[in-house]
Amino acid sequence: METSPITAPDFVASDTLFRDAIIPGKFVRIEYLTDLNEFIKADVTIKQLVQQDGTEWLELATGDKIALDRVVSISGNLSPRYPGYGNYSCDC
Repeated sequence: METSPITAPDFVASDTLFRDAIIPGKFVRIEYLTDLNEFIKADVTIKQLVQQDGTEWLELATGDKIALDRVVSISGNLSPRYPGYGNYSCDC
């Protein structure tokens, strides 16, 4: 399998798709990495996207907050920070 580096236009396009999936009040499947690098899948409702101390956070309806840079995907839209994870995740 051949891989190619993400070029600037690809990064912008994938970042836009990823951010477009952040819709307050929407029920989504989110995949993220914990502080211990555990891969977690959860079906949640996004409350809001907030910025605090220079870091962006997804606040969920449960009150949990997840750093946006730890989010791998939202509703199947991969974060540009984790382009290879789409090959390893499955709905099993």
